[in-house]
Amino acid sequence: MKYLHKGSQSQERLDALLSFGKSTSEDIKAALSDYLVRGISKTNAATLNGVQGPNLTRALKRLEVVAGKIEEVKELDWSSRLG
Repeated sequence: MKYLHKGSQSQERLDALLSFGKSTSEDIKAALSDYLVRGISKTNAATLNGVQGPNLTRALKRLEVVAGKIEEVKELDWSSRLG
């Protein structure tokens, strides 16, 4: 399942997601913010921040894994409250 979409995140949530993953360069973080928070296209976000497209795509894939794990924990918490 895909959790991260263009313009779908607040800056605070993006920062929290980034804190769980590998260290990420400032230019990649800025490109991720432009894409996920501001809703700029991936291509333009990469170009504006001097990042190569494949590097931004790789960072998004890593962040998607983190988001998926967080959603999995949220589901476990939710189901334990129902039981």
